[in-house]
Amino acid sequence: MNIFKRTISGVRGKSGLKIDAVLEKTEYVVGETVRGHLYIKGGKVKQAIDSVYIQVMTDYSIEFDDMIKKESGALQTMIISVDSTIQPEEELITPFFFTLSENTPISLHQSHVWISARLDRDKTDKQYDADAVQIIPSTGLKTIIQAIQEEGFILRNCENKKNYGKVTQELEFFPLKGQYKSSVNDIKITYLNFKTTADLSLQVNPSSPQMFTKRLKKLDDEFTTRISFSMKQIDDKDYIRTIITQAINRKLI
Repeated sequence: MNIFKRTISGVRGKSGLKIDAVLEKTEYVVGETVRGHLYIKGGKVKQAIDSVYIQVMTDYSIEFDDMIKKESGALQTMIISVDSTIQPEEELITPFFFTLSENTPISLHQSHVWISARLDRDKTDKQYDADAVQIIPSTGLKTIIQAIQEEGFILRNCENKKNYGKVTQELEFFPLKGQYKSSVNDIKITYLNFKTTADLSLQVNPSSPQMFTKRLKKLDDEFTTRISFSMKQIDDKDYIRTIITQAINRKLI
């Protein structure tokens, strides 16, 4: 069977040394095993390589001094042992694999994820490919999105944010129809953890003038609640829909 392989990212050293991370495919479900290999080609002179960093990268916004800045950074870092001296023009292939974190942001709207390679001996010498790998939601996250959509919401936007040193993804839903069309401007879901449990932060933004005034007088935390589902519950769309609507209703009182 032919496996589509694509060079996702690479780094070229000052001596002409070239390192490419080549993946089996370009679409992955969060939690899936990523397999590929490093293609290393020697430059003009021989060079010793101990290891190479493979990094799962994303872009995100971060608040700093009351300003919002756009940055990019590593979500995961894997050290691939090479331990070889590469001769001029020599070619070397080193396989690798790793498990994509369950908390990896999915590819929606302005959310981009890519995989990079760099030498551990020269942390500033790196080059990223412009093409992102596509990250597909897990079954659990798909169930959550579907449950909210069946309540009349549409997924309007998504944004990656970094708070307290951790990158999370915020999904914004707009009530197009249903019981919340006239009472809610939008709701925002941030998934905090998808490992042993599915932990979500739900923020409700009411639309009525009375609730809006109440919102101005209160902290955002009072319109935000945290919801946790077990791995068994995450497959029950009706249960998820019930819990989320109950949480929304409590914030509208």
